[in-house]
Amino acid sequence: MRSTEPTLFENPETAKYVLQVFLSINDQMDNSIRAVEKQTSPGEYKAFNRGVGYVMYEVFEKIVEPTCERHPALRPPEMEP
Repeated sequence: MRSTEPTLFENPETAKYVLQVFLSINDQMDNSIRAVEKQTSPGEYKAFNRGVGYVMYEVFEKIVEPTCERHPALRPPEMEP
């Protein structure tokens, strides 16, 4: 489902900064999932993984993807369609 939000960040430098920040946050959340898996019960891990996954999806859907749609040159190669 595509976001119905208006596109973000007319200024390409602002878009680049925000995209770098949120992609870094995404990597940190991904790393936290792996770290927590080894330190928690299966139930705790499942709940944490689901919550973090939800946040990651929302960040991608509401921030990252609209920014990349408006500024295609900023789309990381690993996110190319």
